[in-house]
Amino acid sequence: MGDTKDDTSEDQATKNQWHTIPGKEGILYREHSTRKNGRVPDRCLSIRYRAGGGKRVHESLGWTSDGWTVPKAVALLREIKENIRIGARPQSLREKRTMAEAARIEEQRLASRAKLKEITFGELAEHYRAWAKKNRISSGQVSQLLDMHILPELGSRCAYDVTPDDITTLRDILAQKHPQTGRGKNKKDARLAAGTVLHALKVVREVYNFALETSAPDAPGVMLFTGINPARMSKRGRGVRMPAYDSRRLRILNDDEIASLLSFQGRRSAYGEIHDMILFSLDTGVRAGELVNLKRESVDPKDGTIRVLMGAKGSERSTKGGETRVVHAGQLHPECLQMLRTHLATPSSSPYLFPGVGGAVRDANGMNRIMRRIMAKLHWNDNVDDARNIVVWHTLRHTFATRMLEAGVDIYVLKELMGHSSVTTTEIYLHLCNMKKRKEALAKIALAKVWESKEESRTATVEA
Repeated sequence: MGDTKDDTSEDQATKNQWHTIPGKEGILYREHSTRKNGRVPDRCLSIRYRAGGGKRVHESLGWTSDGWTVPKAVALLREIKENIRIGARPQSLREKRTMAEAARIEEQRLASRAKLKEITFGELAEHYRAWAKKNRISSGQVSQLLDMHILPELGSRCAYDVTPDDITTLRDILAQKHPQTGRGKNKKDARLAAGTVLHALKVVREVYNFALETSAPDAPGVMLFTGINPARMSKRGRGVRMPAYDSRRLRILNDDEIASLLSFQGRRSAYGEIHDMILFSLDTGVRAGELVNLKRESVDPKDGTIRVLMGAKGSERSTKGGETRVVHAGQLHPECLQMLRTHLATPSSSPYLFPGVGGAVRDANGMNRIMRRIMAKLHWNDNVDDARNIVVWHTLRHTFATRMLEAGVDIYVLKELMGHSSVTTTEIYLHLCNMKKRKEALAKIALAKVWESKEESRTATVEA
């Protein structure tokens, strides 16, 4: 038994050794210990040569069962030696394989790019829609604008054929379009609001910007779109001129209206949660998207500190501006803090502070639908034609900001509480403040701008 084992080991070692082929200098082989290629042992072929620096190189080619033959090995070795002699490429099997793989990838990239030249705007929009569902709080609104207003006009068009003139035409078509939803759908002469037209054009622009920065799923490194965004905004006569739109809401709630809204019962079984959400919004000024994505763990019931985290839909990161901020319950409505404490003391399997059906996150767009149903009962929006005077969910945020300013809160403090990237945005809430508070805030802003200008000049002088 011992002799047999030694003989087997010796035979295995012999088969794993490289052997030269008579008359074929630089071509070697070794046999597989068990595998056959037909009736003979499978052989692995290799080549041996000296590189340009004189270094001896030994590279394995592959098995005869995979198609490698001695003539192929000879031809490859001859090619490599000739390239080394004349200084051409490739000068090794590894380099040849690397070059072949690079050529394959480039060929695939060019083929993918050629295919993408025929991609439709609708296909780009679907890629963007899938991304928005995971990353944008307002993905529901995006989908609605795409399906109702954009895709019927641009969906079948080649993305590369769409021009700024086409976007201008889309703008004009939408401006004359009868609304399919909302208060205007039953009015004969109603037209889409300027804000809706503007948002639709912005979605078109976002689709193209997304495609410019996103690789095709089957071709990494190849962007979905490589042209010029036809929906870029007008600048010095180029691009699309966006419709004028005054986003400033003129409507805020007074004390009596706030009391009426908070006491509204609706369907008693369903309104309890809505009451708490209204109270929370009036007291903190959070956006609808931030409200529905707020997690229980982000609220400190002791002092009412609430962390509104940065980021995207579907996570605890849900702010519009992408920055984490802190708000406080009980600022304007002390009862809000007690409501939160009661709310958090009630066991829940959902991580969300105000969960939807089955504990899932609510649809942010659904908050306006809720407010429309309440307004239909209270009749506050009856016969109101100016959209800026309509009570919507955002009216709660607008009311919070205005009341905070009137309470003497510094406009820069309010900027942080609102999550604005610039105090210029916060300034829009000044138009409904009493004159004294407005002048105080504007004077402070003007002083800050002067200081910033002086600081920039001082820094430039020092650097010079």
